[in-house]
Amino acid sequence: MNNPDINLNDFFKPGRPLPSDSLMIEKALEILEACPHGQQLVNFVAKKSITIKITAAPQPVTYLPEKKLVYIGFNRNNPGTPSRFILMLAGVLREAQQEAAGIKHPPLHAPLSEHTEVSMAKHEDRVWYICTVACELATLEMFTEYKFLDELRQMGHNEALELYMKQEREN
Repeated sequence: MNNPDINLNDFFKPGRPLPSDSLMIEKALEILEACPHGQQLVNFVAKKSITIKITAAPQPVTYLPEKKLVYIGFNRNNPGTPSRFILMLAGVLREAQQEAAGIKHPPLHAPLSEHTEVSMAKHEDRVWYICTVACELATLEMFTEYKFLDELRQMGHNEALELYMKQEREN
């Protein structure tokens, strides 16, 4: 980290103003860089010149309008946790990787079954990747306060996380 005294958790404390968008993104990428699958995402951002933007939104959301542009939206008055921000970033970057690899949504005139099949496959891959990143970061002592696995469960991915962890134990 450029400044080891700056902790992303400090940015999300109630009553404290949020730092600049660029600093939040920089710190989130530094944390992702600490684990193998997160490092792949950071390398992808650098190699493909991905632009990451933060926008205000009533609820946490990510959006990929173009293959080189990702948005993370959250309520600036109630931004949530840094772990959610990091996991959301990992998810939308994985989606950008899918697009770069040619895994795109079908054209609008394609049959509904094709839309469903592709969308579900992309979603499953994205959630699986987020589970991987969360588990890798959770094993690092320097990030125990982030509680990545608890946050993943709060994001509604409890079933996917349990399945992921079960399969990891079996391997």
